[in-house]
Amino acid sequence: MSEITFDWKSGIEEVCPKLKGKERIGVQVPDGLKTKSHEIVTHISNLTGSKVVLWGEPTYGACDLADRPLEEIGADALIHMGHLPMPYHSEFYAIPTYFVPVKHTGTLNLKKESISELKNILPNKIGIVTTAQHLHMVDSAGEILEGEGFDTSVTTGGPRLAAAGQLLGCNSSAARKLKVDGFLYIGTGLFHPLTVALSTGKPVACLEPHNGIVSIADPAPFLKQRYAAMNVAKDAKRWAVLFSNQIGQKRIDLADKIEQLLIDEGKETIMIGSIHQSHDQLLGLGVDAAVITACPRLAIEDGPTWPIPLLTVPETQIIMGKREADPYPFDEFA
Repeated sequence: MSEITFDWKSGIEEVCPKLKGKERIGVQVPDGLKTKSHEIVTHISNLTGSKVVLWGEPTYGACDLADRPLEEIGADALIHMGHLPMPYHSEFYAIPTYFVPVKHTGTLNLKKESISELKNILPNKIGIVTTAQHLHMVDSAGEILEGEGFDTSVTTGGPRLAAAGQLLGCNSSAARKLKVDGFLYIGTGLFHPLTVALSTGKPVACLEPHNGIVSIADPAPFLKQRYAAMNVAKDAKRWAVLFSNQIGQKRIDLADKIEQLLIDEGKETIMIGSIHQSHDQLLGLGVDAAVITACPRLAIEDGPTWPIPLLTVPETQIIMGKREADPYPFDEFA
């Protein structure tokens, strides 16, 4: 099995010459790189001569920038690691913001056994999708699979997306735009491929690029859990409507609309705003259920651990009788 390694240095070394003369630089590091934080901060400081501050809040994506709080402490620039920029947000940055990609450096492990499994799962005409750290593997995967008889396609999604084949947890338009019969997802974890399976209704095979393991993104267990949460929430009397003030997650108008829908249905409501949402924010409020208008991934991945049902906006619309339950409507940011 190929070693799982990631390259973060080359991106920093490309960006840092642009930052010489800055007095204070903020750095955001995703959880997967936290163990390298001291090394990252030291490397940036050595290259720029600047004071470097590691932002301690969680970093979930390019929608989750610390430019505004860092501006308040006098930072001259932000280095945001591990994600690609959302192109249409650039005009809103409070301080100059530089995105440093973090790439999987291992060799794409697409062995004959893996290809054979893919042929058993997928039809001939497929799209290829992935996340930021594996985008550089898309072309080579396509070439290999074309040589094995697959007809592969890749495209760029909506305005939140910066590269062809790129998926976000809140946007799978790079898959939906393709006229194909199935999809290959390159990466680890089930969340992203599940969004593709749910939003397209087509088979999705997952390939772990470092070991060649192939699996199927089966939405059935996920749907069972989500419909169970909706069923419990039907009886909720007091609801929390959660919203974020982050540029990439701020949907205040939607929060107002979903609150009004709940009120019209005879529910008590309380609107709660924050940068990051957690069930601890609801302690002592007597809330029976919550709907999140910020990142829908929170409801999907963390919702099962909450003591009350946490629903997405479309799920809330379903139980209020304003939307059909089938097919399941995944909450996406345009």
